[in-house]
Amino acid sequence: MKKILMTLAAVLCCFISVNAQTENTESRSERYLRLSKEADENPNDWKAQLEIAHILLDKDGGFYNMHRGARYYERIYHLATDFNKEIPDSVIQEAGMMLMAATADKKDVDKSLFYINEMKHAQKVGVDIKDDFLNMCDMYGIIYNMSKEDNLRALMSIMDLRERITKMGQPGVEYTEMMMAVLFDEVIEQGMTMFGDKLLELTMDGKKYIFIAMGDWNIEKPFMGWTNVMGDDKGEKEKKFKLAYGEDGVVYDDLHGRLEFSFFCNKNGVVPQENSNSRLITVTPEQRQQMVEAYHKYLKKAKKNKK
Repeated sequence: MKKILMTLAAVLCCFISVNAQTENTESRSERYLRLSKEADENPNDWKAQLEIAHILLDKDGGFYNMHRGARYYERIYHLATDFNKEIPDSVIQEAGMMLMAATADKKDVDKSLFYINEMKHAQKVGVDIKDDFLNMCDMYGIIYNMSKEDNLRALMSIMDLRERITKMGQPGVEYTEMMMAVLFDEVIEQGMTMFGDKLLELTMDGKKYIFIAMGDWNIEKPFMGWTNVMGDDKGEKEKKFKLAYGEDGVVYDDLHGRLEFSFFCNKNGVVPQENSNSRLITVTPEQRQQMVEAYHKYLKKAKKNKK
């Protein structure tokens, strides 16, 4: 796969106001020790977790420690998701923001992506997560997934971002097109690597056929761009298939039938459903050459019959 060097910059901003001290007679150190003890002794008290987290994220307070603060935000996250506590949406959003920042700072990309997906899921189940915040989440999702060379998930992030910006009526969505085109190209190349040498095998009436031409595709090309012959936009699968190579070495151009592919998962793994009659296969170079020759022979005969 071709390597593309892309530099992306993102700035994570978090504005947190922190009271210097609760009482004039209590020092900062005393307040920190008191609140951290209260938070540790009462892990189900989200307000206690938030208060000590704010102290630990105050760069001017003398106790700044992002990763220790993330521990308290982690508790808030679990309270919000595990116990369905009545936690304000703004606090859930703040916790997600800081957990993403802390895991990114530790270069734990997988954990960062986990929290990004959690914030997107939270909005879907009714938490009032702002679209602007999710747009930022998707920007990080693009960056982190590209760093893992997971171009498919990066593409999904940018498509979510574009859909949200469009629904918000915000301008500038066209500036995302270059990156989306690059990611599409990378995903297509990945598909070529995975499936380019595959062929479609169909079982009908107990016999197996391997397709050697469908639509604009034929066996001399990588196995891409063939799905346009599978059915129309309404999902109709009844089609007159193009050219198929039978077990008897004969090329058939008059096969009719339904192409079915479905499966389910159980404790034994992935199992094809009863009506499934197709699969992708890989053949030996010798077998492919036989099919190429049969394809050329068919074309030559068809051309001769037209004269």
